[in-house]
Amino acid sequence: MKVFLETFGCQMNRLDSELITGSLISAGHEFVRDRKSAEVVLYNTCSVRAHAEDRVHSRLGADGQRKADRKSGLIVGVLGCMAQRYGRSLLKRHPHVDIVCGPGQIHRLAELISQVSMGQRVIRLDPSRTDKRDAESEERMDWMDLLRDPSPPGASRAQAYVRVMRGCDNFCTYCIVPFVRGAERSRDPNHIVREVARLVDAGRTEITLLGQKVNSYIWRDGQAVRFSDLLARISAVAGLRRLRFVTSHPVDFTDDILQAMRDLPNVCPYIHCPAQSGSDTVLKRMNRRYTRSQYDDLICRARETVPEVVLAGDFIVGFPGESESDHETSADLIRRSGYKNTFIFKYSPRPGTIAASKYEDDVPTSVKKRRNNDLLAVQAEVGLAHHQSCVGSTVEILVEGPSPRSEKQAKAARPDCTQMIGRTRGDHIVVFDGDRKLAGRYIDVRITGADSLLLFGRLSHS
Repeated sequence: MKVFLETFGCQMNRLDSELITGSLISAGHEFVRDRKSAEVVLYNTCSVRAHAEDRVHSRLGADGQRKADRKSGLIVGVLGCMAQRYGRSLLKRHPHVDIVCGPGQIHRLAELISQVSMGQRVIRLDPSRTDKRDAESEERMDWMDLLRDPSPPGASRAQAYVRVMRGCDNFCTYCIVPFVRGAERSRDPNHIVREVARLVDAGRTEITLLGQKVNSYIWRDGQAVRFSDLLARISAVAGLRRLRFVTSHPVDFTDDILQAMRDLPNVCPYIHCPAQSGSDTVLKRMNRRYTRSQYDDLICRARETVPEVVLAGDFIVGFPGESESDHETSADLIRRSGYKNTFIFKYSPRPGTIAASKYEDDVPTSVKKRRNNDLLAVQAEVGLAHHQSCVGSTVEILVEGPSPRSEKQAKAARPDCTQMIGRTRGDHIVVFDGDRKLAGRYIDVRITGADSLLLFGRLSHS
């Protein structure tokens, strides 16, 4: 059947969609880019913010109208976090949905599509956090990762994600992830290394390790394997040029991880470590389990151990009870930390979370918007200073391909030379003019300019 798949949310969802694509192609299905020409429409969803869910609801409304107008045999499936959160209740709002599939059940998707084509409606959700069946589901998902196509259609020529753990046990009061992704489960390190080796053999020389709290990884089978130990094992894979990891939690960012970043030559000096707030009062209400001074200490240790380290962070504005003073401490933390970039979000209550049930959403929308803009402006200043410090240097980048701007433009007079983008080891985005054939290659670029988000350069030999 012709399948259309749209992905919402984080890198974990993007990896799940890559696995879905490979498994359905293996089952004989064909992927199409036009939703209207598809016989199966799938949405791999995110529940972290209301906006992501609203977009899916909008898509589903249009699909329902299409099925009603054309009386077609269109199959509609909702996958991932939103499916797990709503479960059967999703059908009350969208009765035309045929498949509701939790994130830990995507290995069964070909089977589910077959069942629907024979007239059934299927709901497959992940077991509860304490259900013993979870181990069986996890084993199947692990083998799905291992059997993935190392070069699926549309994949980056040199980049790949590898999952090292799933779930989260932190229960930050604003976050739905522990409820929809389940308990923390680390993968067997031997399986992870095997998967990385297969990907590298296929030309995927930059690997990014994924986990909701990736640096919390621990595997116990006799002697414990810590995250730093895992980095060392993967780093030794022949042909691996770059090794990254996201997203990290401040509590578990121990010195052995920083030392591994310093000592292992292909581990990139980049840390994405969300702070969420600079205020101890707000951090406690969020159940983040660290203080502002402890976060400051992490940043200092990171810069002392890995002098070239590049930092990124996340912040939430307008969390219940956040005062103007709390807000200013977040702005101060951005200035002090010198982030390359930060992701800043306005708080929105997520039904089912502790904050939604325990705290009144008492910061007005207008104040949230203003505070969001305040932090964006602070980060713009900090990001500009950080990027300007790179001007005049020559850096190695992995070329990803034409920039989105170039892709949207009409065919240029010189199709062999266009605006390209690449990334440094520190995850800086570099824009330069070059040949499309450079995509997937490592090249040297001299940095000639900067703004708050980007570096601009030219090929070092030009």
